[in-house]
Amino acid sequence: MAYKLIPFTKGPAQPTLLVDPKCAVASKGAFATKNLWVTPYTPAQRFPAGEYTPQGDGADGLPKWTAEDREIEGKDIVLWHCFGVAHIPRVEDFPVMPCETTGFTLKPDGFSLGNPCIDLPPDANKASKCCSHKEAANNGTNGTNGCH
Repeated sequence: MAYKLIPFTKGPAQPTLLVDPKCAVASKGAFATKNLWVTPYTPAQRFPAGEYTPQGDGADGLPKWTAEDREIEGKDIVLWHCFGVAHIPRVEDFPVMPCETTGFTLKPDGFSLGNPCIDLPPDANKASKCCSHKEAANNGTNGTNGCH
């Protein structure tokens, strides 16, 4: 049993963090260089860049936590989904930039052995005029042109 993460965006998909790896934004926002991170649940790990990001040096956060290579099988986990919202400017954006829309959906995957609706009785549409194979055989059409 699992969930499937399905990201979406309105418009073209945007890349992750677009900065030089040596700049301060890259060190404090290193979590934004990957789309998906998974860590075991730890109550103190609440922010992907660690606590006090503006005052920090970027040493804490998702890259450090995942480098610890902690066991996740059979544990409560946190899925950190990072999506690109880098705005690539266009002449049409001046003087007001339009809204960038992005998000995700979590869909169940593997909860059932098959479609749970398959065992429902078929819907009998009493307004249908289609004949059965037996009726087609009786009128000599062999089921090819006898349905109205």
